[in-house]
Amino acid sequence: MPLAKEEIERFLAERRNAVLGTIRKDGASQLNPMWFNWTGEVFHISTTRTRFKYAHLKRDPRVTLCIDDATGFKTVIVEGRAEIVENDIWGPTQKIVEKYVDKDQVEVRLARLRTEPRVLIVVRPEKWISWDLGLRAGPKVGQ
Repeated sequence: MPLAKEEIERFLAERRNAVLGTIRKDGASQLNPMWFNWTGEVFHISTTRTRFKYAHLKRDPRVTLCIDDATGFKTVIVEGRAEIVENDIWGPTQKIVEKYVDKDQVEVRLARLRTEPRVLIVVRPEKWISWDLGLRAGPKVGQ
């Protein structure tokens, strides 16, 4: 059963990884678990210029994101194109860090990230696929 828009928004607001799929030079895919922030229009992902995914996206901006909840059997898959933003990345990067890191550790994490040659990947969704199989783990028979 596909997820309703409101369910997708709630799901994407939770702390979970997105698996980012990029295309290698030889055409094979490369998958990387990534932190992300969904703005309601685009996905923001922070990375460094030294990662293979940066080179892949410079050559071919097509991406797939898979956000999954294995215990609740819920999945959101997005296909789209990525833009690499080289400047003014710290506002969106801070929002990503705030989503995943406890409040008292945000500034420490940002200070470390600022020492790296970071960029922001902005993914614009073109296709959405989602489902919720509704197979929540419950008590075993006899319990």
